[in-house]
Amino acid sequence: MPATKDYWPLVLANLKDRVTTDNYQAWFSRLEFIKTSNQGRKITLSVPSSFSKKYIQTKLKDQLMDSLNKFYPQVIHLDLVINQNEIQQEQVKQQVLANLESPEEAPQSSNTSKKFKTSYLPGSNLNNLNPKYTFDTFVKTSNTELVHNVTKAVSEKPGSAYNPVFIYGGVGLGKTHLMQAVGHKALENFPNLNIKYIPCETFVSQFQIAIRSRTMDKFKEHYRSIELLLIDDIQFLSGKESTQEEFFHTFNLLHQDNKQIIITSDKAPNQIAGIEERLISRFSMGMVVDIDTPTVEDRIAILNDKTARMQLNLPDHQILAIAERINTNVRDLEGVLNKIQAKMTFSLKNNISDNELQNILEVNDPGSSVKIEYLNNPSGIRTQKILNTVCKYFGYSQDQILGTGRQKDVSLARQIVMWLFKYELEMSYPAIGKVFGGRNHTTVMHAINKVDSLTKKDTKLKQKINHIKSTSKKD
Repeated sequence: MPATKDYWPLVLANLKDRVTTDNYQAWFSRLEFIKTSNQGRKITLSVPSSFSKKYIQTKLKDQLMDSLNKFYPQVIHLDLVINQNEIQQEQVKQQVLANLESPEEAPQSSNTSKKFKTSYLPGSNLNNLNPKYTFDTFVKTSNTELVHNVTKAVSEKPGSAYNPVFIYGGVGLGKTHLMQAVGHKALENFPNLNIKYIPCETFVSQFQIAIRSRTMDKFKEHYRSIELLLIDDIQFLSGKESTQEEFFHTFNLLHQDNKQIIITSDKAPNQIAGIEERLISRFSMGMVVDIDTPTVEDRIAILNDKTARMQLNLPDHQILAIAERINTNVRDLEGVLNKIQAKMTFSLKNNISDNELQNILEVNDPGSSVKIEYLNNPSGIRTQKILNTVCKYFGYSQDQILGTGRQKDVSLARQIVMWLFKYELEMSYPAIGKVFGGRNHTTVMHAINKVDSLTKKDTKLKQKINHIKSTSKKD
């Protein structure tokens, strides 16, 4: 059975989808996995402060446990411990910031200050690559064939094959996996290459620290010496003008020196709001490639590969049942397999009954039987086409559209789907609510009224919806 820590990144990714960006950054992003104990029933996580511990326990424990149980279904006890290293780093940080405000009392040349000023940037030998994310562990299917071939070519000739590479698509489809696979392969081919993988949010945080601590020269030197830059979720630059300015100059210098840049996002470059046109232009100047939601055949291939790696013995009809029911992304497929593996482990069996599988699928995808009923029967063909068209247009997965995420752009896409169901398919409010997991008809009414109101004021939005309508009617 894989090390239990391997599932922790999946928990964080699930939390990131479930809560607002601000809540994730404030309370969950700095949680760290420590161990599981008591035969897997207890999980221990570290938190950065006593305040964080108290807030999570009193306000966010249910959300955290829900995400934990998707990947650690046996966990029933949560233990939060305060990270002593975080406390020490915070003390150093506060001291240095105080020194910056009162230089006459504490000279900037102190050892403590120097330590802080450089500690927020990883060392030259720290590339942040996850050892699991390689080309060997990636299953190439029809929806990822192009992006797989492009990234493989880049790993063999970084800086000359395609530059930059911009990969976009919904959550859990393999963007991060392929990006980091390039890093691993390039490191094999060019052991001395300076490679850095970094989430965009980390870049933003480091930039802000550099400004506060007056270490911009260090920051610029660090990033402009990178030879293969892998930056994830670039949409988080949205609205951050000063950070965009710095990234623009960093991008230009790296690109002019033929240093390879790979970027991922949840949307195509021209669909990311709040990003300067000059950056959008640069993102689009190389190879822009999207990852679609996997087909049933793709999902079967992925499941067959992963069950073989996990040594799970599932008959073909159970593989098919999972592939048909979990029609969202690879991450959700992995979540189901993790639960099946846990079920087999704790029941001391090497198989699982069809009834047990059905229960797991229903727990993993609440309301999915209703979705399946409405989306997969013959009368629901147009329904599925509309949903697929909106997903592709906005760059979100079906799971995100049908889910409960409250991000502004996701909510708008969801409301547009409801609006189209009402006016294009003449579906009733309750019927639309059922497609969306049993939402109240008043929620559906509110969504449709909102889109009505927006289209009266926003001609561009009206044009987008007309485009989606016409596209969804094509064979």
